Amino acid sequence: MAAGSFSGVLGRHRRARFVAGHLADLLVVVTLCVVVVAVTRPQVVDGRIDVGIATAVLTLVAAAFGSAAAIVALVTGRLTGDPRPSWFGAALLLYAVVLLPMSALVVQNNPDGVARLAVLSMLVIGLCILIAALRPPARLGAWGGWALIAVALAVGGTVALQEESRFTTLLAGSPLTSLVAQAGWATVAVLFLLDGYRRQSRVRARLGLGLLVIAVSQLYRTVVPSEPATGLAYPSLRILGMAVVLSALLAMALRAVSRLQDDYDRLQETLGDATLLLERAAGQAAERDHELRNGLAGLAGAAYLLSHGSGDPQTGQLRDAVLSELGRLREMLENPVTAHVEDRPDPAADPMIDERDAALLDLGPRFGPAAAGPAEPADSHRVDVVLRQLVSLRSELPISLAVEEGLPVVAAPDTVTRQVVTNLLANCDRHAHGSPVEVRGRNADEPGFVTVEVRDEGPGLPDGQDELVITRGVHDENAGGSGLGLHISAQLAQEYGGELVLRTAHDPRGCVAVLTLPAVT
Repeated sequence: MAAGSFSGVLGRHRRARFVAGHLADLLVVVTLCVVVVAVTRPQVVDGRIDVGIATAVLTLVAAAFGSAAAIVALVTGRLTGDPRPSWFGAALLLYAVVLLPMSALVVQNNPDGVARLAVLSMLVIGLCILIAALRPPARLGAWGGWALIAVALAVGGTVALQEESRFTTLLAGSPLTSLVAQAGWATVAVLFLLDGYRRQSRVRARLGLGLLVIAVSQLYRTVVPSEPATGLAYPSLRILGMAVVLSALLAMALRAVSRLQDDYDRLQETLGDATLLLERAAGQAAERDHELRNGLAGLAGAAYLLSHGSGDPQTGQLRDAVLSELGRLREMLENPVTAHVEDRPDPAADPMIDERDAALLDLGPRFGPAAAGPAEPADSHRVDVVLRQLVSLRSELPISLAVEEGLPVVAAPDTVTRQVVTNLLANCDRHAHGSPVEVRGRNADEPGFVTVEVRDEGPGLPDGQDELVITRGVHDENAGGSGLGLHISAQLAQEYGGELVLRTAHDPRGCVAVLTLPAVT
C-alpha cells in the first residue's frame, strides 16, 4: 500500500511538472509567433524591404536552421542508440537541403507544374519519413530514413525530367500543393504532440510545437511560393518553427550527453570500489602469505628433526616424502604454475615470485629427497617412488596404492606428478570425503607413456557426464573450490606432452582421474 501510494504521488508530480513545462513552452512559442507576425506583416515591410529577395534569404536561413537541427538529431541518435532521432534528422535534411532551396531558388523563378509536382512528391515522402520517425521499423534500423531519402530524390528527379502536360499545367494553377502541404505538416505536428503527451516528455512535445509552427506558416504561404502578398510572415514563421525544433533536439542531445556522463561517473565509482576491494584482497593475501611462510618454516624444522632421528626405515621414508613436498613447494615459489598457465612473456617479472620464500625451503643438498637414480636426468623421475611418498604422507586416509613393476622413467620433473596427484587427492577428499581412494600406476595403453589413475567412490561427475572437459573455473558449487587446481594440473600435463582426463567410473560408481605422461625413450 505504501509503495503504491508513493508511486502514485511520483506519477502525479511528474505529470504536473510536464504540464507546467509544456504550458510555459506553449506560451513562449505563441508570444514569439505573435511578435513575428506583427513585425513582418505587409503593412510594416512593404516599401521598406524587397519582399521577394527577403523571402528567398529567409528561406535559406530556415534551411540552415533545419540542417543544423538535422545534424543534432543524427548526433543524438548516435549517442543514445535510438533510431528515431536518426529518422527525424533524415527527414529534416531532405526538407532543409533539397526542398527549401528548390522552393526559394528554382520554383519561384520557374512556376511550371512539373517543378511543383517534383517538390510536392518529395515533400510527401519527407512527411512520411517524419511520421515513421515516431516508431521506425526495426528491420530498417537507424539508416532506413536515408534509404527513403534516396527514394525521394529518385522520384523527384524522375518527375522533374518529365515534359509539361495538361495535368501539370492544371496543378500549377490549383491549390492542391498548398492543401497537401498544410494537411501534411498539420498531421505530423499533431502526431508529435500526441506522442509527447503520451510519454509526458516536454522535449518531444516541444518538437511537436515547432512542427506546428511550420504548419501554421503554411497558412500564409505554401511550400511553393507565388507572388509575395503576405509580407515576410510565412518565411519568418518557418524560421521560428525550425528554431523551436532545433532547441528541442539540442535539449535531447544535452540530456544524452548528461546521461553518458552519469554512466561514466558510475563506472569510475565502480572502478574505485573495485580498486579498494583489490587492495583489501592484496592485504589479506599478504597476511596469508606471512602465515604460509611460518608454516613452511615449521615444516622445514620438522624435516631437520627427522633427518637427525633414528635409522628406522619408516622414518627415512617419511623424511624423504616431507623433503620431496618441500622441494615441490620450493619449485612452485621459484616458478609459479600460473606463470606457465597464463603464458606470461616474462615469468621472472611475476610479482608473486618471492626468492625469500624459495630460500626458506632450500635446506641444502644434505637434506635432499631420495633421488630416482644416478642415471636419470633432472627432468625425469620414477612414478612409483613419487606415488609411495605421496601416499605415505596421507596414512590417515583410506588410500590404497598399486604400481606395476618395471615402469619406465617419466620424461618430466617429479614436481609435475606431485602437483597433479596432490591436487587429485585433495579433490577426492573434498567431493568424496571418507570414501576409499585407489591410486594406480601402470603402463599406458599407448606405448611410450605412463599412466597414473586416481579413483574414488564418490558421486561421479556432475549431470551424469561420462567425461569432463577441464576448463578454467569449472567446479562444483556445492563442494567448494575455485576450479583452478584441475585447470592448472591439466595445463602442466599438456606442457610436458601428457594429458589429464576425468571420467565417471562404474562398479562401484565414482570418478577416475587419468594422468598420462610420456616415458623417457
